[in-house]
Amino acid sequence: MKRKDKLVIVSLMGGFPWGGSEELWYNTAVYALNKDVSVSVFIKKWDEDHARIQHLRSLGAKINYLDLHHKQPKKKFFKRLSTTPPTVFDTIKTLGLKRTDTILISQGDTFSAFGSSLLVNLLTLDVPISLISQHLPDVGLPKEGLRKKASQIVSKIKHFCFVSQRSLDLTKRYLNTEGANFYLVNNPVNLDKKNIVEYPDLSIPSFAVVGRLDCRFKGQDILVEVLSQDKWKARHWTCNLYGKGSDENYLKDLIAHYELQDKVILKGHVDSVEDIWSANHLLVLPSISEGTPLSLVEANICGRTAVVTNVGGNTEVVDENENGWIAEAPLKIYLDKAMEKAWDNKEKWKEMGVIAHERAMKRYKVNAGKELFDLIRNK
Repeated sequence: MKRKDKLVIVSLMGGFPWGGSEELWYNTAVYALNKDVSVSVFIKKWDEDHARIQHLRSLGAKINYLDLHHKQPKKKFFKRLSTTPPTVFDTIKTLGLKRTDTILISQGDTFSAFGSSLLVNLLTLDVPISLISQHLPDVGLPKEGLRKKASQIVSKIKHFCFVSQRSLDLTKRYLNTEGANFYLVNNPVNLDKKNIVEYPDLSIPSFAVVGRLDCRFKGQDILVEVLSQDKWKARHWTCNLYGKGSDENYLKDLIAHYELQDKVILKGHVDSVEDIWSANHLLVLPSISEGTPLSLVEANICGRTAVVTNVGGNTEVVDENENGWIAEAPLKIYLDKAMEKAWDNKEKWKEMGVIAHERAMKRYKVNAGKELFDLIRNK
């Protein structure tokens, strides 16, 4: 009986059971399983497996847990990663990996894996290793020790994959490398059909903010402050905030403080992207830090224009006055200026949304999981 090729996936997601950063490795795993590749996944243990994990298990993936037999409070997770229990590495060793197999490590932040002894141990197996970087702040050097460690290790990685060109270029600068093994890849989009969603009536313009309620990264509170100004309060509009997260109560209090309860609505998590865009005209992303947000790409594919901040890969998707507007920085003054430009061009939103759709489809016409699988297995 012919031996199956093997794909080992390690996700370093520690803050939430699931997030946009997980979709790429998940789609890659699904594609691999459909190609009759043996897939073993290593993730943090939560009280209940996410539906995506349950689906992978139903397809035949072997699910393992990073903190198996290592009971410590959740807040210790990232510290625990830096001293990964030997049982995790030993479990991977027992898989009998060969040079024809692949190890894929998914990181929320670009340097997470380099601070983990797990990566150092895995490099001793002489098996090709690929990393995914989903996020890198635009400012702030990595700590010197971590930067030096990453500089020593990075050349031993077969593929270092980034979802934004800005993150790729920043990492090259931080590590003083030409990045010969660096690759730009796409995240998958959560859409069954990649069609323009019918544009709703524009009698009252509706903004949608789609993302985790985490103001440290997503900046929803900056937008609420912008919209609290008298000039905005005097206008007719609705702003729907979609998502769940740790700052939900903070945002509720802020909305009440500015007396915006009738205009800024917390909608919670909505599974269907199409449902969001059947009710909204404009995406607003007041992000402080990003990779290339799925919510932006999905909004574009659904035929919606956007106001974004100049962070991460946002400006790799949005061109000023063509398919959206760009705030120069995630600050109130700049976001307000960008919102004013969008407001003054309401009659162009539908037309610009069509342009956004056409441009997005050129980049995202191929299955992202297939793209990454083909890259890490064949190049």
